[in-house]
Amino acid sequence: MKKLIKIALTALLFVGITATAQTQLKKGSVTYSMTMPGATEEMAAMGESTITVHFDEKTQATDMSMMGGMMLMKTIVPTGNKKESKMTMEVMGMKYEITDIGEEANKATNSVGNLENATEIVYDKKDTKEILGFKCYKATISMNDGSKSIFYVTDAIAPQAVEADAKVKLTGYPLEMTVQTEQGDMVMKATKFSKDVAAEAFKVGEGYTKVTMEEFQKQMGGM
Repeated sequence: MKKLIKIALTALLFVGITATAQTQLKKGSVTYSMTMPGATEEMAAMGESTITVHFDEKTQATDMSMMGGMMLMKTIVPTGNKKESKMTMEVMGMKYEITDIGEEANKATNSVGNLENATEIVYDKKDTKEILGFKCYKATISMNDGSKSIFYVTDAIAPQAVEADAKVKLTGYPLEMTVQTEQGDMVMKATKFSKDVAAEAFKVGEGYTKVTMEEFQKQMGGM
């Protein structure tokens, strides 16, 4: 379970924070499929996951479905204010809201290295592909731990302001990402784009028990 949570946080951070964007349309939703080809048998067992990013000018919410819907996660991040982030998890019918997600997000950020830990981005506009009707080009991102991530980004969706202390800034919005993790490569590809966002996308639903990440892991039997 700890590995699954780490993988989920990694994906949510790359898609939900690194890929935070404000399009010219000011709001929208992007759905990604996430796979881990070549991962360990334990990680591969979770199968394909789905991630949907909803955004407007003030807030971004990310919904993630893992293990065939047996594990659902949601993050709600106000623009430029990770400390006020919210996160919920539904596991085997049990519903939890993680109260210290701001701290956990920072831990995950430091451990897996999103763009705050990037040292260089090299663009290759000759290496292109079309994704959901958007023309995308290659961006190779070098991390301070020696790993590299490959993004395909589009200029049709403009990136939002990133953390002030970020050494490098991504140009464009990524619609495909291959990220190196300890458990293997994580591949996220956009499969759907919508101009519409449901109002409830930015809200925590009812029936959630508030716990810290440590308490949640204990509830899961230390898995």
